[in-house]
Parts: sequence; structure tokens; C-alpha cells
Amino acid sequence: MKKTTAILGTLVGLLLISGANAHYLWISVDRSAGEWKGTNIYFEESAKPGDGFYMDHFLGKSDVWVRTIEEPLPKPIQAEEVKTGDKRWMRVPLPESDEYSVDAYGKFGVYEYGTKKVLLHYYARNLSVNSHDAMHELGHAEQMKLDLVPHDEGGKIEFTLMWKGKPVADRMVFVRGPDGLRKTVKTNDKGTIELKRPSKGSLTLRSSVEFPTRGNENGEAYEAIRHNITLMIPATSN
Repeated sequence: MKKTTAILGTLVGLLLISGANAHYLWISVDRSAGEWKGTNIYFEESAKPGDGFYMDHFLGKSDVWVRTIEEPLPKPIQAEEVKTGDKRWMRVPLPESDEYSVDAYGKFGVYEYGTKKVLLHYYARNLSVNSHDAMHELGHAEQMKLDLVPHDEGGKIEFTLMWKGKPVADRMVFVRGPDGLRKTVKTNDKGTIELKRPSKGSLTLRSSVEFPTRGNENGEAYEAIRHNITLMIPATSN
């Protein structure tokens, strides 16, 4: 009986770890007609709607900003809950400009990974730009502590992981793209990685920083703070 209980406890722990660890904040902009039209914000394993099980951690508490070439300063906007069947997520209106950056931040709270309790913060960006100048203007979300900042290098794009405006070295960046592109790259001593620009589709990047910090959040003690970020950016450029 003790062995069965221990096995069950291990399985529950693994389920919890995989559940939270696989979820991130994502922003997807859909201009087509239908139920997906709008700027959709998900907290799921990928940038698509799911059951929204953890969405209560963010509803009414998250910060969302829209920046455009015409209005480059962060413009806060309130996200609303969306439900369709068994799917649940958040949404804000479409950006009025074709070139924009939609940025979001939310604090999840304390989560237990096995025996380690971590305070989780999430950041997400959807950056749509068609030129070097637009990327330069909107590439850095200065209002967010954690950022992945792109820099146009012709046939390549350089990304810098930044924490409070300073580059972060030796952090893994997980990259996904068209035609099955999947790679993991570590930032160099300048906090950057360099990717070949795909000829189509979009790039999705994900990274994080973590600090061994003890504290208490709403009565729950934690021993580390982790900040996670996702960035979605079209591969094309003029």
C-alpha cells in the first residue's frame, strides 16, 4: 500500500510539473473573419486556444500594451475573457496599424516543481514589422523587465535577451519556425543569438531568466523567481 501511494504521489507531481512547465503566455493576432478575429492572448502550451485552466491567474490582472509606428509609446489596454465551447482565452482589439508590437505581462504566482517552489512571471510579445526602421522603433518593449529584442541584419536576425535593459548571457532560447524548424541556442556573452531569416512564415522564440530568491507571495513561500518570455515575429522584411 505504501508503495502504491508513493507511486501515485510521484505521478501527481509529474503531472503538475509538466502542466505548468509547458504553459506560457502567447499573443496571436488574427485579422481574418470569424471567432478567432482579434488579438488573442493564450496561456497554453502553444499559441492556440485551450481549456484556459490557469487563465484566472491573469484575467483582470495582466498588463497589455499596443505600440505602433504612429503611437510608439506603450498604450495600455484591458483584456477581456473569451469562451467558445470548451476553449477559453483573453482578447484585446486588433492594432489599427499593420506594423505594431503587442506586449503583455502577467504574474502567475507560486508553483511547486517537485519540492521546489517558484514565483512565476510571464511576458509575451507579437511583433509585426515590415522594415528595418520599424523593427528599430518597435523592437524593444522598454516597459517590460524581460524582453527579446530583434535587430535586422539583412538575411539574418539578431535577438538579444534583456533583463531590465541589460543583456543576459548563457540562457537557452528555444526557436520554432516554418518547415519544421526547431532549434535551441544559448545566448553568447553579449546576450545575443543569430538566426537565418526564413523566407516565409513566422519565428517563435521562448526564453527565461531565474534567480534564487526567497520570499512570500500571498502566504506562499518560494525559493526562486522565474521570468518567462515568448516572442512571435514574421520572417519577412522589406
